[in-house]
Parts: sequence; structure tokens; C-alpha cells
Amino acid sequence: MYVSLSRLRVKEHGAPRLTAAFRARAHLVDDVDGFIDLQVWQSDRDAGELVMVSRWRDRASFTAYMKSEAHAISHDRIDPSVQELIKLERLEHLHTYEVIAE
Repeated sequence: MYVSLSRLRVKEHGAPRLTAAFRARAHLVDDVDGFIDLQVWQSDRDAGELVMVSRWRDRASFTAYMKSEAHAISHDRIDPSVQELIKLERLEHLHTYEVIAE
């Protein structure tokens, strides 16, 4: 399994708009080979801290999607006023882990 975490920083007043944008996402990634799921987490201590977590079968699937037209389309449809709210603090990858227990 490959996990990508994008730590996002927004001004607290912008967090509801960003959350709404994630909920209204195009879902183009949902049918991509190797995609498992996507969640957006919000800190209970800081409403302006969000983490976008996507899980993939493997790194190759994630990399292929990041270079795909579906990825470009999904990002191109983000309202510029919402895009301006986002500051990417850190992009982390948990590389490849094998699930050994559930």
C-alpha cells in the first residue's frame, strides 16, 4: 500500500469553503487503477489545518495518476478563489507498506 498525505494550511474562515470543494470533487480518481480511497482530515485543535490522505495499491499507481489527464482536469476545475486559500505546508509519502493485519 502507498499513502500520500498533503498537509494544507488555510485561514480558518476559508476552511468551510475548502471542505465544501473537497465534498464536491469530480471523483475522477475513483475509477483509476490502483486507487483505494481519499479522505480529508481537519485538526480538532486548528480548523485551518487539513490533511488530504489518499491510499493507493502501490507507488506506481499514484505516480501514474499524478501525471494523468484526470488529475489535471480535477485540479483545473478548482475555483481560483478556493485555490488562493490553500497553502501546501508539506507533502509526505508513507512509501510502500504491506498491510499485515486488519
